[in-house]
Amino acid sequence: MLTPKAQMRKARRASKSIVGGDALLEFLQREDVLELLKEGIVEEVPPVSKISDLLMEELGEEVDLKALPVRQYIGYVVKAVLADDGYRVMETGVRIEGDQIFRSGSTYEAVEHETSDGDLLTRFIATLDRDELERARELVEEALGD
Repeated sequence: MLTPKAQMRKARRASKSIVGGDALLEFLQREDVLELLKEGIVEEVPPVSKISDLLMEELGEEVDLKALPVRQYIGYVVKAVLADDGYRVMETGVRIEGDQIFRSGSTYEAVEHETSDGDLLTRFIATLDRDELERARELVEEALGD
């Protein structure tokens, strides 16, 4: 699992491979958009459903918002933005009725914050890349005798 900062770096890199990606990234990081996303969290609906109208209004002519890669990119950036603001995915694949862009989305919940930066092991694990995590898993399984 990537840290919130790593998710945002990945979102920035991915914006280059999506038509209109830079405009989408800029849009999804705006404060007014974050407030709409948070409304979705409070209402326990996928936050993307709260921004569809605004997306169509502001970017609908320059970006094909109904294209699958674009919708997936929007979902990824929303996840990164919300993770950076202290939220995590609660449920995926939640159906959205009558939305002009999205058919499904994820719901989110606030992450329980610890009083410190977490324990050393948690901070260490967060710095590992995928290969290192796989190796750590092997070492843990070996140590546990699984």
